[in-house]
Amino acid sequence: MNRKAKQKEGRRTIGRRTLLLGSGMLLVTSFLSGRLYQLQVAQNNRYKRLSDRNQFDLRVVPPRRGRLIDRKMRLLAGNAESYLLHITPLYAGDLDRSLAQLGQLVDLTEDDVARVRQTARKEPSFRPILIRESLTQRELARLAVRSAYLPGVTFEKTLRRIYPQGALTGHVTGYVSPITSREVEENKALRDLPNLATGKIGIEYALEPELRGQPGNERVEVNARGQPIRVFRDFEPRSGTDVRLALDIGLQQHVTKVLRRGQSEQVDMASPEVQRAIATDSDLKLHLASGENMLLRDRVGKITPPESGAAIVMDVHSGEILTMVSAPTYDPNMFTDRLLTRDWRRLNAHPRDPLLNRVTAGMYAPGSTFKMIVALAALEAGIINEDTRFFCNGSMDLGNATFHCWFEDGHGSMNVVRALERSCDVFFYEVALKTGIQRIKAMANKLGLGDVTGIDIPGEKLGIIPNHEWKVATHGVVWTPGETVVAGIGQGYVLVTPMQLAVMTARLANGSKAVMPSLKVVEGEVEFEDLGISESALRIVREGMFEVMNGSLGTARRHTLPSGQGGMSGKTGTVQVKRITKEQREAGITKNIERPWKERDHALFVGYAPVKNPRYAVAIVVEHGGSGSSMAAPIARAALQRALEINGEA
Repeated sequence: MNRKAKQKEGRRTIGRRTLLLGSGMLLVTSFLSGRLYQLQVAQNNRYKRLSDRNQFDLRVVPPRRGRLIDRKMRLLAGNAESYLLHITPLYAGDLDRSLAQLGQLVDLTEDDVARVRQTARKEPSFRPILIRESLTQRELARLAVRSAYLPGVTFEKTLRRIYPQGALTGHVTGYVSPITSREVEENKALRDLPNLATGKIGIEYALEPELRGQPGNERVEVNARGQPIRVFRDFEPRSGTDVRLALDIGLQQHVTKVLRRGQSEQVDMASPEVQRAIATDSDLKLHLASGENMLLRDRVGKITPPESGAAIVMDVHSGEILTMVSAPTYDPNMFTDRLLTRDWRRLNAHPRDPLLNRVTAGMYAPGSTFKMIVALAALEAGIINEDTRFFCNGSMDLGNATFHCWFEDGHGSMNVVRALERSCDVFFYEVALKTGIQRIKAMANKLGLGDVTGIDIPGEKLGIIPNHEWKVATHGVVWTPGETVVAGIGQGYVLVTPMQLAVMTARLANGSKAVMPSLKVVEGEVEFEDLGISESALRIVREGMFEVMNGSLGTARRHTLPSGQGGMSGKTGTVQVKRITKEQREAGITKNIERPWKERDHALFVGYAPVKNPRYAVAIVVEHGGSGSSMAAPIARAALQRALEINGEA
């Protein structure tokens, strides 16, 4: 009995164990089946994507950058095919060995190799690193033949920014160059576009979002060596918008040539005379070493570099900028790839700073071109009228100071029209004192001086139109009457940009609207604010500007346009940079051209044409060019004449 009981108990134990084991096996089988279902069915898409990531290299496709074209559809900035060379450290294995191999096939500098190594230490190993841009056809052929033996090395076609007009439009277009680490910090989305070039200055910078477009996405099927097999484009990139500028490249070329030549003649660089001058003149050597390829012979026979300065031609109704010249300039093409150290040093060593956009960032005393502001302020305030006269005997005393007129013998009795015609300083000394600096500043601001003009160029300077509050805030002392006298002829603290002078002139010519400048083509009618200046005051000032060009004693009477072309009105300006010293006078050095270049007067001119129905305004600044009447006025005439001819109005 005991034996049967034991057997029964044993069978019961085995049954329980079998049940537990079976249950456990069933549970494990169920778990494995469920997990298998989850992996193969429920999460099939997820793991397929993960698998694709091992098979495909996901890339962001940069968009085609929008073009810049001039008003007649001529290309100013475009795109050309270029080939890039990359290396992916994850697939390359021994990076130094791969770079050494590549160095035998393509031209690699020590800087290129050092940059790749430094980037590889900072960036993830799976991210491609740019080695070279703009590969030659011969280099491409070598790489294609050896590509099977270069793991992790790829080359691809891309678009490189080009500027067909070169230095002619450098300060207008600006340039693009590779993105910087600072740009990536400010916009994390740029991290996925390491080969993208972004605008740094000029229109390229101002219109960057519009020109850049939207990137696309693609999957590149790669093999185990990281080399591409097939490409699948998921999202096409959206090209940037083409932008049509108001610039006329033909007029730009003409004005640039006329401005740089000034009143001198171009010389043959290879002639013995020029070579001797270069050998003995350190200033000429410095200019040539900085990339200058043009020299002139001035009025006294000396070999000199080209003139520097600024020139603007502007439509007085729409505000379109047809010409914007800053000289000297630079070629923006040198910035599209990685800028060579020697080129950067050349630009910075240039004695006349070609990187400075003188049109918007150069600040100059306006000199006598400011006299229209003083006249309008006085006329509007009722301080003077068309018949008000002051006597000029060559100077004016104020306290213990004497303020001289440019014409030592004096102009005699002057009204406002004759004072503008002959640019009498004493007349405007008297008018400025009676009008006051506050009214003068208000009128200057109304005509666009002392404030940004709104042009599509970053880095524009404000200029300075001083008054009592400005003097206390910046110098900590009060304004004096003598400073009002000096400001009355556009000197002292008064500083403006050439673009502001162009805007001022366009508003004077327009007569009723506060026209604003635009580098883009203006479509349709544009509504500008009213100037709020009486027509009678504007008529008087415009009559004075007409007499400057056409009066028997006008300061620029030799440089007006023929009546058959509608004539022109304007105003000259000569700004003293440095007073002639006693030693220079004793040595007989009194003429502007006999002084060192940096001590010569600036030459300015503003004007418009035609006289009866004004269409274009012009502003010219020639740095250290001497007289506004003999240097700047002829350049302005040439610019206005060509503008009228190009547009069929002359």
